Amino acid sequence: TRCSPIARERQRRSSPAPHGSLIHRDSDFRMPPTDVIPEAADFKPTLWTVATVSDGGGAAKLEEAEDAGDGDDAEGGDGGAAAENAGPAVPLSKNAQKRAAKFEVWEQRKVAKKAQEKEQKAAKGEEVRAAHKLKMDAMTAEERATYEEERAGVRAQRMQNGEEAKAKKKAALSASQGVILDLEFGHLMQEKEMRSMAKQLTFCYSANSKAQVPVRMYLTGLVGQMGEIARKACSGIDNWAVVSSDASYIETLAERKKHLVYLTADSEHELRDFDAEDIYIIGGIVDRNRYKNLTLDKANEQGIRHARLPIQNHLKMTGTHILTVNQTLDIIHAQLELRDWEKALGRVVP
Repeated sequence: TRCSPIARERQRRSSPAPHGSLIHRDSDFRMPPTDVIPEAADFKPTLWTVATVSDGGGAAKLEEAEDAGDGDDAEGGDGGAAAENAGPAVPLSKNAQKRAAKFEVWEQRKVAKKAQEKEQKAAKGEEVRAAHKLKMDAMTAEERATYEEERAGVRAQRMQNGEEAKAKKKAALSASQGVILDLEFGHLMQEKEMRSMAKQLTFCYSANSKAQVPVRMYLTGLVGQMGEIARKACSGIDNWAVVSSDASYIETLAERKKHLVYLTADSEHELRDFDAEDIYIIGGIVDRNRYKNLTLDKANEQGIRHARLPIQNHLKMTGTHILTVNQTLDIIHAQLELRDWEKALGRVVP
């Protein structure tokens, strides 16, 4: 006989916990299931599995918009007849028109500001070069030789520092602890939110290169508009010392699925400490907390473990405990270095 979902959950909670688990439930300290996948009869699509659009419309609206633009004719034309037979375009709402006009004004100001900054930079460069020429002209031959020697030493030191920094970034690829930045949420974000996410990626990469205990970073799901924006906003991202993939982490690390742990504030399992055998996933989404249980639902549907950081037990915070992607990575860096949650969280969270 098939058990109800509630009965199965009670049976799972009553099962014994594996010894030495690093993830525990507040009440009974049991390890979350590693390979529990919802049965077909009990499966209910969530926001993660249902197609949606970033402006708040649901899948039904998306399908209606596609149906309005498809309209293939009976004789299998090349699309011209479809455009003629399609109904009239759906007019934008007043709020949408206001947002579009506001965005256009913002784009125009952005272009003008960029041009102004370029002119100011060029003018400043001319001033610096003119001042340098006057300075060199006023020097004696001996003073000029000493000055050039000092400048050569500074350049050599700068090049050495750059090589050391590059070597440190490459060394992170062999770090024992792995962390995935999951970028598969582009379809749920607006463009400005994707730009914010791309900016957080640069913070993460910079922080990892400076950390006392760096991690082996994975960037997965770099496709679609999120991938385009990330490659445009993050200079040289394809040359970063990270494991980068357009595919999902489930595909990229299929053989290590049992070691994947999704860090989500909605999990009922609290993380005790980081295990070098596991690879921890941070959801790369900026949503102003409008999507509830998004990463938790994704982890459950993919049949991977999940856990939350022990923020509630070590910090007094009001409201929800939502952190940015780079803050979460900073906490991981701090905990790997200090092995003390209170100190690690206090260093990152003000």
